[in-house]
Amino acid sequence: MSRVCWNSLRIQKSKDLFFREYLGPLSAEAPLFHFFLDPHTNRFSDEYIRLSLGRNNVIWTLLSLMVLEYTDKNKGTQAVLRSLMLTLTMYISREYAREYVQPSSETPPAVQMSAFIETHSDSVTLRSLASHFGYHPNYVSACLHRETGKTFSEILLEKRMEKAALLLANTDLSVEKIAAMLGYSNNSNFYKAFRQYYGTSPREYPAAGSE
Repeated sequence: MSRVCWNSLRIQKSKDLFFREYLGPLSAEAPLFHFFLDPHTNRFSDEYIRLSLGRNNVIWTLLSLMVLEYTDKNKGTQAVLRSLMLTLTMYISREYAREYVQPSSETPPAVQMSAFIETHSDSVTLRSLASHFGYHPNYVSACLHRETGKTFSEILLEKRMEKAALLLANTDLSVEKIAAMLGYSNNSNFYKAFRQYYGTSPREYPAAGSE
């Protein structure tokens, strides 16, 4: 098995552009999302993600194609590289999930449900959560409250606000763009939820957090 590493520090200079293009596949894995946005707080102390890949893994092919495209620099190279990078990011996310976050059969249902909410915080509903785990919505609601002390809506809000804070503090994405990424179709709802959760508006948050 060969190993490939991603270094979060190499993303810092163009973080806002990177997340405009590739936030979707990255946000599906919460630890990976935190790795790029706030690398000093994750469990990878040397700020690398290491993946063990077989010789025939498609990631090696994608990397080779990107190197060839970059060195040849033909018309449309940037568009091709963006597409390849998006594909690479999705495969990296899949490999990361396979190696690091495979759920254990011994993991309590409420913990698995909370992880699912975090992964799908832009679109999850109580009904879709229940359907995914094969339970009735009433059971899921009661299970979450019993095991976490929080309702489904409270957990969802918490996961969304944590992502919102990271994006606001670490990228130049607009508030409107962040709201859409987090699943808010109405910007005013995002502003209201953020202010109630943090006691300040999204536009003031980075400055307020640095004081």
